[in-house]
Amino acid sequence: MDDTLLKQARPLNLRNGGQTCAIPPIVLMTDDLRLPDPHTAIKQLPRDSMVVFRHYIHPDRYQFAQSLRQLCKARHIPFLVANDLALALQISADGIHLPEYRILQTPGIYRQLPRKMLVTSACHSLTTLRHLGLLHPLDRPDGVMISPLFATQSHPGASSLPLARMRQMASQCHQLGIVPIGLGGINHKTCRFLRSSTLASLAGIGFSSEQSAPLR
Repeated sequence: MDDTLLKQARPLNLRNGGQTCAIPPIVLMTDDLRLPDPHTAIKQLPRDSMVVFRHYIHPDRYQFAQSLRQLCKARHIPFLVANDLALALQISADGIHLPEYRILQTPGIYRQLPRKMLVTSACHSLTTLRHLGLLHPLDRPDGVMISPLFATQSHPGASSLPLARMRQMASQCHQLGIVPIGLGGINHKTCRFLRSSTLASLAGIGFSSEQSAPLR
């Protein structure tokens, strides 16, 4: 884990999330292709981190998720499962991460989630935030991953969010009582562009040193 990222993420979390922020400063996203075995990356995480399990095609997904869950539990790191409530419940995960299409196509799922679960949601536009805002306050996710902030290997060729748009989205999150999380191309070089933002947490797949274009 790069110290530069931690030095940026922790002040953001304290300033924009407060001492009781539901989402830690650093969020690690696992990935079938870019981070096939996250064990080492998780072992290098500080305790004020969180992990989102996004391995969708692993041949032994349950056992793999269980292994990572136990590692996170031993290190007191919250562990969320992406878009699979059944698996999250099976392994007693701390929460669930939902893709953007859920609020657009099946918004009722937010009412069905156990209250004790930590919930995050992907978000690429103000329109999505407006849909989340229509939910009852108790049904809204704890955090929203605003992306992509920078050019990223996960979505080659995809346009990154303009700086003004990211600020709007983060501001809207605060108004809705949702923690704004930055995602996409964040590394020790690009995180400096986020120092004055109102983001409360930074997320990434291993936080590689890939070259990324700054916010526009």
